Amino acid sequence: MESNRIIPKGILFPFILLTTLFFAWAVPNNLTDTMLAAFKRIMSISDSKTAWIQVVCYLLGYGCCAIPGALFIKKYTYKSGVMLGLGLYALGALLFYPAMLCSGINVEFSFFMYLLAIFVLFAGLSVLETSTNSYVLAIGPESTATRRLNLSQAFNPFGAITGVVISQIFILSQLNMMTASERSQLPASELAAIQGQELSAVTMAYVVLGLVMLVLLAAIWITKMPNLSEKGEKVEFGATFRRLMKNKNYVWGVVAQFFYVGAQIAVWSFVIRYAMQQLDFDGVLASLGNTASADAVVDALRNVEPVSAAFYNGCEWLGLNDLLPRTAEQAAATYYIMSLILFVAMRFLCTGMMKYVKAYKLLIGLAILAVLCCVGAMFGKGSFGVYCLMGISGCMSLMFPTIYGFGLTGLGEDTKIGGSGMVMAIAGAALLTQIQGIVSDQTGSIMAAYIVPAVAFAVIAYYGYFIARKQELAIK
Repeated sequence: MESNRIIPKGILFPFILLTTLFFAWAVPNNLTDTMLAAFKRIMSISDSKTAWIQVVCYLLGYGCCAIPGALFIKKYTYKSGVMLGLGLYALGALLFYPAMLCSGINVEFSFFMYLLAIFVLFAGLSVLETSTNSYVLAIGPESTATRRLNLSQAFNPFGAITGVVISQIFILSQLNMMTASERSQLPASELAAIQGQELSAVTMAYVVLGLVMLVLLAAIWITKMPNLSEKGEKVEFGATFRRLMKNKNYVWGVVAQFFYVGAQIAVWSFVIRYAMQQLDFDGVLASLGNTASADAVVDALRNVEPVSAAFYNGCEWLGLNDLLPRTAEQAAATYYIMSLILFVAMRFLCTGMMKYVKAYKLLIGLAILAVLCCVGAMFGKGSFGVYCLMGISGCMSLMFPTIYGFGLTGLGEDTKIGGSGMVMAIAGAALLTQIQGIVSDQTGSIMAAYIVPAVAFAVIAYYGYFIARKQELAIK
């Protein structure tokens, strides 16, 4: 019976604390996704340039720092890796403040400094995910490792929703609705004042987040955790790497994870842009004039589409008036929030279904459905296209932990380095998001750009049938 327990006896509190980290790192992941829309508005830059935020996040932050993080935790302990990751996370968030101060010198230079702060933050997330994902797998029986990781990952979307809500309330609501052409006509001093207020809203959200992470770091430091380590063993990266490269299951797991995370971030990074273009929120608000009241804005947006109207009604009934939109970006972010709610619901549903349905079957089915939703987002008009876009989030719910679990099965002493490879695969977000931004700029349509995640989900369906299926059937 003990071998079938998802959470072994005596480690419930450490497991809860580790699961909290899944929530914690999702906040900046999804908060930063909305920064593409925010910086596009603040600095009047293109989709491909805003996509550099994701390049820094996922290629430089995750891609370059996962293996150093893995070597660190292989030499020391998983707990050491967790603390290092949290420390860098907090530092990166706090560096947003000097980045804001640089806007007084030059806005372009300030954008560069924000990218530097984001790099430090995401370097921390890379180390944090490398250590925590592997820690959760190793903390109990291997037979329940995938289910245990799915359980912890189920709380990740709550952090994602929190990140978007923080963005909507404290950042997107503070954006001035002047267009890029209107901003270009302003005197330099007036434009600088507007940008300063907007960047201050961005910065304070991250600074508060950094301070919260320092508190969490202190809590983990004083908590007794299972001492899983390999102290005294020589770190033989070359030999480990060669073994992993000969492991077809692992190599394909990394490839699938590369395309999955690339697809996820590509989908979510442009949800706001997509909804704004499909539903013409800028036009709706422009028709109200500059003197429209907050109630008039909400009423106008309520008449655009029924699902968001129901969301606004629910927010009013619950007293969550801060979630009611005041800007076009806020209105579009509503669909991001609803997409994440669907993602959460499907994560718990799929975790439960895995007890009765083979994981590879769920993976294949949802990957194929995701391709169809991408096609619907490309060719659908208005509300239908937006609904298809939201449906993609439901399909993505179980993919990351399932691919991660399949990829690391049976690696033994190579699990830590193998786990870093899985985290490095997150660099796929940088490539696919940048490609999607370029497609959007070249075609003039964010809808056409959803061909990029469609291809990625097709690769995942291939992986599910030809790799994961064979592995799971062999285990059974």
